[in-house]
Amino acid sequence: MMNRSSTSERRSQEERRGEAERRLLEAAAEAVAELGPSQVTLAVIGERAGYSRGLVTHHFGSKGAMMERLVGTVSEQFRTEILGKTASESAVEALRGFLDLYFTVIADLPPINRARLVLWADAVATPSERRATVLAADREFRAEFTQRIADGQATGEFSAEVDAQALAMTAIGALRGITLQSMLDPELDLEAGRRELEQMLFARLCPATDFRSH
Repeated sequence: MMNRSSTSERRSQEERRGEAERRLLEAAAEAVAELGPSQVTLAVIGERAGYSRGLVTHHFGSKGAMMERLVGTVSEQFRTEILGKTASESAVEALRGFLDLYFTVIADLPPINRARLVLWADAVATPSERRATVLAADREFRAEFTQRIADGQATGEFSAEVDAQALAMTAIGALRGITLQSMLDPELDLEAGRRELEQMLFARLCPATDFRSH
């Protein structure tokens, strides 16, 4: 039977391991956002996190495994921050809340969200082991967006004539394109872009209603 001291020690070890992994993943996200995936090494990640390269290898094994874990982490955090915080009984308000929060985030893009876009662009441009992981995360996001539109159609808030999957694909393409443009040109008027995109989406989803951008 494990005594209280052993249980406490095991918990302490697990906490230290969890803290180390969190710091390493944050450092990896910052490095990817600033340098690009090809320029990131385990040594760079370890140094940024305040650890040795050996510890990075101990936790993740290789750069490829580290990057795979990073893709999963940034994708999950994005879902939690953006999709998880904009649920609503009203499909209209849920979509508006999603657009508001999305544009708020990209106006001052945190390193982990910037890393998500950089990893996505890298997966498009360069065949790698990460492409399948990025693709899976992309499909999951598109499926959730599609479901939000479908839910609005089920309640009668959104037009049944809309192809939910196609509109989700189009909306995400617009959002991602705006984000990439803003990363390149910080002088873009994001608020104007949000208003126009909102008007375009609601004109398609609710053609008989005047949903003016608030």
